[in-house]
Amino acid sequence: MGNLQTQKKGNNTFYDNVKFTNAYQQFQESRNNRLFQDNILNTTEEKVHAISSNLDFEKRFNPKIKVFYGLEYVYNKVNSDGHDRNIETGEITDAPSRYPDGATWQSMAAYMSAEYKLNPKFTIQSGLRYNHILIDTDFDTTFFPFPFTEGTTNTGAFTGSIGFSWVPNNWQITGNLGTAFRAPNIDDIGKVFDSEPGSVVVPNPNLMPEYAYNAEIGIQKRIGDKFDFSFTAFYILLDDALIRKDFNLNGETEIVYNGELSNVQAIQNASKVFSYGFEFGIKAKMTKNIKLTADLTIPRGEEEQSDGTKVPLRHVSPIFGNFHLIYKSDKLKFDVFTNYNGSITFENLAPTERSKAYLYAADENGNPYAPSWLTLNARSSIEITKKINLTASLENITDQRYRSYSSGITAPGRNLILGLSCSF
Repeated sequence: MGNLQTQKKGNNTFYDNVKFTNAYQQFQESRNNRLFQDNILNTTEEKVHAISSNLDFEKRFNPKIKVFYGLEYVYNKVNSDGHDRNIETGEITDAPSRYPDGATWQSMAAYMSAEYKLNPKFTIQSGLRYNHILIDTDFDTTFFPFPFTEGTTNTGAFTGSIGFSWVPNNWQITGNLGTAFRAPNIDDIGKVFDSEPGSVVVPNPNLMPEYAYNAEIGIQKRIGDKFDFSFTAFYILLDDALIRKDFNLNGETEIVYNGELSNVQAIQNASKVFSYGFEFGIKAKMTKNIKLTADLTIPRGEEEQSDGTKVPLRHVSPIFGNFHLIYKSDKLKFDVFTNYNGSITFENLAPTERSKAYLYAADENGNPYAPSWLTLNARSSIEITKKINLTASLENITDQRYRSYSSGITAPGRNLILGLSCSF
């Protein structure tokens, strides 16, 4: 990867500072699959060429008004290949690629944002952006009888936001209203058979963009010079959300994939998705050297189905938080802390998660659920000299066995980390 940036400062009608940035990056990745005791090794390989250009202007009209505006262009090209190799004979044969080979994705955007400082204690920020997305894909029907041979996307949308920050004595109150837009990408419309036990994902070139509408309010209060309290509430409505759901291919809801009869799924536009929640934070200075901090987030989410019923949203984590007790002197810092995650019962699991018993623990009825967990941890650093620093961390001191929500990997047990840094 590499980038080249040109910057010019000025004091004219249009800008005080302008930056022109061009960048290029090449990504490569591969996947290798072989069934137990099978002679066939399946390999898919992807290469992505990413090019981007940004032209950014900055202009301050007076001490109260500052404006940012600019243009952006991004181009991605995906090359994807698949083949099977007999590990005994070395024979190589063609196989399906993971993505449409030669697919292109382009994004063109123009934006403007402004900051208006009404007075030293009240500031308004606003922004407006137009984004246009172009996708061009060709589907290979050699291996799978897709009912389509190409997919195109040509769509755009305006998005905007407005917010404020008010700082009366020992208070800070913030608010924000905004919209967001995301067009389907090549992964959404063109991924070819991403396997999981009992299910396969097929392309869906008929996707529409998803739109988000969000609101947020935050309050922070300082009491003296020893205590800070913060609270934030947020709400997001996602319309036409891109969600993986059951699908059919040429009328078939099940197909044989890798020798297994599998349920057909695809990324589709759901009706609506709602996400909301609260965040709490506390900082307290106990003594000159000791302070404590605590944060707690309570997220919730629902998905509206086509029949109007609502079900839990898969991508929303359970309640989570942390608590830190910190000692700090001139040369030593010591932090004892806990990380906490709440539980999600079987009834509150998203329907797509209830069938994944291998990811979860079993409740008293044998149904999958995500149990709560808490870890105790400690970390410290000591300055031995001005140039030498020693750090140590002991994670999961009580050696709890747990998994993060929706993860198939059990987290590490008790873990000791030592570090030594030297500057010269």
